[in-house]
Amino acid sequence: MSNQAPPKIKLYTNHGCGWSQRVHITLKELDLPYEEVLLDLDKPRPDWFLALNPRGLVPVLEYTPISSGQGSPSATAEVKPFILTESGPIVDFLISLHPSHLSPIPPALASSALHPEAAFRHYQARILVDIYFTKVNPLMFKLVGAATPDATQAVVSSLLNILKAEIEPLVQALISSNDPEAPFYTKSSNLTLAEIMIAPFSLRLLDFANGVIFPTSLKERIKTETEGFYRWTERVRKHPSVGDTWDPDYYVPRIEERLPAAKTKYADA
Repeated sequence: MSNQAPPKIKLYTNHGCGWSQRVHITLKELDLPYEEVLLDLDKPRPDWFLALNPRGLVPVLEYTPISSGQGSPSATAEVKPFILTESGPIVDFLISLHPSHLSPIPPALASSALHPEAAFRHYQARILVDIYFTKVNPLMFKLVGAATPDATQAVVSSLLNILKAEIEPLVQALISSNDPEAPFYTKSSNLTLAEIMIAPFSLRLLDFANGVIFPTSLKERIKTETEGFYRWTERVRKHPSVGDTWDPDYYVPRIEERLPAAKTKYADA
């Protein structure tokens, strides 16, 4: 039996931040205990935080491995912590250190003839994530900065065209099967990298379409024109690792309060 103690993990975060939510979901899926340090993103960052990340952005992960000492299981030696920034690389770091259903080759399949299939599914998730964040997500910021109703509707149409052409074909087959035993991307019984990376933003895409932040037509068109994407997002919303880290009733009104400043920031994005 290994004497290896669990790592000490501290996550510097803000619950309204989609990038931070990626890390929260990952930690929950890996069943890793962690300490939260909440940052108020409306205030200047304290010097101690800027020492961790001079850019002043969350998430920041402080990961301290604890290596077991010789002899007694209680004899442990704490090593210097790793300080990580940027949500995507943090997620990769965690799943590479803690093999699980999120790993490219899950431990149960490591010596199995099925492991190439598992690796291919991980590749498929990577493709979906890449398409979403190079083509879809930037339009959320462009939508915030749109100055006129016509400009807003033009962005909505562009976003729907990309969802229909690029995303819907990848998720439609999964939704059509409607298999309760395999509800997630690539017909997985567990969350995949695709849900972890995309859900914090696809949920906001729908929840912000309240007629204040984004036009209601956005959600209506997503629901009718990209049913697979809509149903997949709503299915993921119900998963505890996701739903526990995003409360639209609390955060959407706060986004509305910040909307004038955001419109200025993203004008002509």
